[in-house]
Amino acid sequence: MRKDEDFEVVEPNPASIIESLRSIGYSLETAIADLIDNSLTAGAKHVCIDSPYEGLDTKIFIFDDGCGMDEMTLKKAMKIGSCSPSQQRSAKDLGRFGLGLKTASFSQCKKLTVVSKQNGKVSVRAWDLDKIIETNSWFLIKNAPLEYLNKLEGVESGTLIVWEKLDRIISTKDMKAESNFNNKKSILRNHLALTFHRFIESGRLDIQIGGVSVRPWNPFLPYKNSSLKKELPEIVLNGSVHVKAWVMPHRNYFTEAEYKDAGFRKGWTLMQGFYIYRADRLLTAGGWLGLKPDGTTMLQEHHYDLARISVDITNKDDFDWDIDIKKSKATPPDYLREVLGNIAKKIRKMAYETYSYRGTQKPLIRKKGRQYIPLWNSVSERNGKLFYSINIDHPYVQSILESLDEINAKKVRQLIKLLAETLPAESIGFEASKSNRKRMSTPYETDPLEYDDIKSQLLSSLMNKKNMSKEEAEEQIEFILNL
Repeated sequence: MRKDEDFEVVEPNPASIIESLRSIGYSLETAIADLIDNSLTAGAKHVCIDSPYEGLDTKIFIFDDGCGMDEMTLKKAMKIGSCSPSQQRSAKDLGRFGLGLKTASFSQCKKLTVVSKQNGKVSVRAWDLDKIIETNSWFLIKNAPLEYLNKLEGVESGTLIVWEKLDRIISTKDMKAESNFNNKKSILRNHLALTFHRFIESGRLDIQIGGVSVRPWNPFLPYKNSSLKKELPEIVLNGSVHVKAWVMPHRNYFTEAEYKDAGFRKGWTLMQGFYIYRADRLLTAGGWLGLKPDGTTMLQEHHYDLARISVDITNKDDFDWDIDIKKSKATPPDYLREVLGNIAKKIRKMAYETYSYRGTQKPLIRKKGRQYIPLWNSVSERNGKLFYSINIDHPYVQSILESLDEINAKKVRQLIKLLAETLPAESIGFEASKSNRKRMSTPYETDPLEYDDIKSQLLSSLMNKKNMSKEEAEEQIEFILNL
């Protein structure tokens, strides 16, 4: 046993702790998402967010119809570090550190009031950071304005959170404060539409901002026919981690509005990659988790735009995945990195193939075992660089060369090589990716007569050179003209 003189208790300074907690790194949208996690854990079906602009007096009200809290539970919930992160939780509990309500709120405002009602009885607690700093003590307020209490009239249970003194949201220096505040609310709506899309889609949750329900945004685009997508079979890792990978349809299968919306507000390139879900709540959207197959970092590049992978974990996996307080970061454990990297590598390859495909309105359904003769050879590597080449052995190319004398045949071969060597592949890729509205044109779409003529020549060369039936040759032509 240690003697009392062997140690001493050093209490943290409240004012210093509060200022540190304000700088964890929440944005408005991640802070409110953290509060909605608590609402879901409380069994809420509806969350209403209201924030009429009133300059520096603007307040944000967040109400849920969950089970509410009695006085002792509310007092505990307002305590910094209200529960241990190692404590075993219900599978539906979206919390972890016992800090979310406080740190999320303090990151945005200087006064947090919670009014909670359970079985008809109302309990109130509030933190005012100015009061804590003034007294340098954990001075917890036990009352609230009548206006706040009246907002729970007519409900049997529920919780109202009020943010005041929004110094991190509305600045006295901002000449466009109202406009910028409205922009933040728009970003908030989009963020909640993505973060809680599974809850909203299944009817488990309705989120309203200013009286208007948030529409879900599903990154895996369920409204698009599954036949237009490619996918890998779902696998289960370590008994609890479910992984499913998809390639979204080629951009030619979208209207301009659909394609823009499917890139969310960040654009397709930033939305490619992994989507980590914890108990149906999205933690991270897009990116390749820092995976490095073959020693090379996986980058977000436009030719992988169509690749999206869902990973479902449980709250028992929090420490393995290094989930942060904001629940906006997840890092896969070392023992899963290789298998996740291999899945990513496969789906990126599939996405690249789909991205390169023109995506005509009538997709080619390849027959099992059928060999297709490409006019362009697949991307190859030469001196560590990628290059394309025309298939000189294609029956149509061969039929042209055979119709020429030796001198002109040599010139045509040189021309074919020149075209391949100078193909502006990077410019093509860049131009195709930089605009949501531009799509690759289909072959001969402005010259139908020449289209019919080239099809006739291709048909003849394939039937004569490869002894194909007309049906087989036509299928080969469709393959060529769809690439």
